[in-house]
Amino acid sequence: MTSHRNDNGSATVEFIGLCIILLIPAIYLLVTISQLQAAGYAVVAASDQAAKTIAHTSDNAQAEARAINTVHLTAENYQLDPDTTHTTIQCSNTSCTTPGTRITVNVSIDVPLPLIPTFLGTQTSVATMDATGYHVIGEFE
Repeated sequence: MTSHRNDNGSATVEFIGLCIILLIPAIYLLVTISQLQAAGYAVVAASDQAAKTIAHTSDNAQAEARAINTVHLTAENYQLDPDTTHTTIQCSNTSCTTPGTRITVNVSIDVPLPLIPTFLGTQTSVATMDATGYHVIGEFE
């Protein structure tokens, strides 16, 4: 015996239901992964360029401010919030601009969850990306 049921119109409902259940979380996961990838590239570039910025600054008083400005510009270039960056600078000598100095710049960026607003003034973070950049000032630089 065969059953003759009327299935008119159910494919549209099933398609919409499957899109909501499968497609929207997949797109959200893709956006989150792309933000993590952008933050990973940003911290590597920011730490490297900040160390080089310090090395090529002749005034020791301006070196730290220029390095932090470089980190903020790099974060903006990767469409990340510069306020979520944290920078620490260490030099092997007391003056960061003398030849032979090893400059170490550590940059970390908090990656927020996309499309999630801040709750009670704190951003919901999915990860923190860290990178360390090094530069040794040569004798004739």
